[in-house]
Amino acid sequence: MNSSRIALVSLLLLSWVACKPESGNISLEGQGNANQLTLFRSDTFSVYASTVREDSLPGNGLSYALLGAMNDPALGPSQASVFASISLIEPNSDFPNTKDPDSAVLFIPVVEGLNFYGNRSTEQVLRVHPLLEDIESGTTYYQQIAPSYDAAIYSEYRGTLFSLYRDSLPYRKTKLAPESGLRITLSADMAKKLMTLPKSAYTTNDELAKYFPGIAIVPQNTDLAPGNGGFGVFDLHTIGSLAYRAKILLYYDDTSTFVFGFDGKTQTTTSGQVGPHPSAVTLQINNPNAHYPQTYVQALGGLKTWLRFPSLYSLIQDGNVAINKAELVLHASEWFSTSNSFYSAPRLNLFQPLTIGQDAAGNLSIFSDRNALIEDGTSAGFGGIYNESNQTYKFTITRHFQNLLNRSWFDSVDYNGGLYLCVPSDQPVLGARSIIDHTKTKLIITYTKPN
Repeated sequence: MNSSRIALVSLLLLSWVACKPESGNISLEGQGNANQLTLFRSDTFSVYASTVREDSLPGNGLSYALLGAMNDPALGPSQASVFASISLIEPNSDFPNTKDPDSAVLFIPVVEGLNFYGNRSTEQVLRVHPLLEDIESGTTYYQQIAPSYDAAIYSEYRGTLFSLYRDSLPYRKTKLAPESGLRITLSADMAKKLMTLPKSAYTTNDELAKYFPGIAIVPQNTDLAPGNGGFGVFDLHTIGSLAYRAKILLYYDDTSTFVFGFDGKTQTTTSGQVGPHPSAVTLQINNPNAHYPQTYVQALGGLKTWLRFPSLYSLIQDGNVAINKAELVLHASEWFSTSNSFYSAPRLNLFQPLTIGQDAAGNLSIFSDRNALIEDGTSAGFGGIYNESNQTYKFTITRHFQNLLNRSWFDSVDYNGGLYLCVPSDQPVLGARSIIDHTKTKLIITYTKPN
């Protein structure tokens, strides 16, 4: 540890020595000695903001899957498709693959606790296709890229995404309890394809993947009016009771049923498509280095807000400081409320650029569009939850800014590439967006420095 770092640490330790409090500047309890440190607070830091495109986000390995289409009044059209590998729940080495099926039904339970985002009463049009490729568990599938599927074979569904079912599903000579979710009767062609695979396909999942890797569920609503449509959150992963879990029930011989399940998080992926965006948004995307009074964040790999803090290093112009607390306060430009049945407030995340490159002069000033978790993001007080009473999001990012100052002061390296404000892709899974009013944005830093 160099001498300047040792001196700073020693000064910080001295700040906690017990003495009487002093008036004037905000100060730590125990200060009253000219040789000790004073606590300062500033909320006048410049914060520049612009909307940029979100970089590639993983679509598989997530807790749940998003499905649906909507036309957001503020951001325009977007849609989410689901691609999932299927599996065998009860392998059958003597499956009667020469018979004709009676019918086939796809059921996927909806995750009610995560809410539906948008207008749930809108009729949506979905098509279910056979996949042409297996979704491999060791591969990352990004939301902007969709696995290939057979567009010529499909089953079409028209109706709402969120349904409260009262009737049960037939299963052999019994019935499965009713569950809320998406229930689609598959076409005769799809049922026939599932019924007439080679016998080996009904014995192991590896053999099944050779002939029927899975399904694609793709929205077809391309002409929704603004304010119509939305996204449902669906559970294709839970392996619990047969009544609840996602499945395809293949019926034959009147009372016989063969059940296909789904493979899990890593072999289910959501693919998102967003845009075209309104001109106010594309202006920012094409000119990201300017500052705008209003910016946007959007799920499905859509949009994020790039926040920059150009005056941050003014804190250390006379010597490094110790940050006691750094709080970023952001205001939503619209009033989300618990009674708003269409557009509920999402939780938001702050990330830092993943990597920093060098420009032609060797300066570390080129920042990647990829997201990386900041150190504060693992703490309980990080923030990002919408406060309905005052329309704010607050983030405590003390460690992040202290790291930036330390690197600049001790190593003469500029890592201040800003932060990205994003809708989480997981935990929770949401199809949401938010609009931020930067006329009210504040960065509040409380810090100590040598007297």
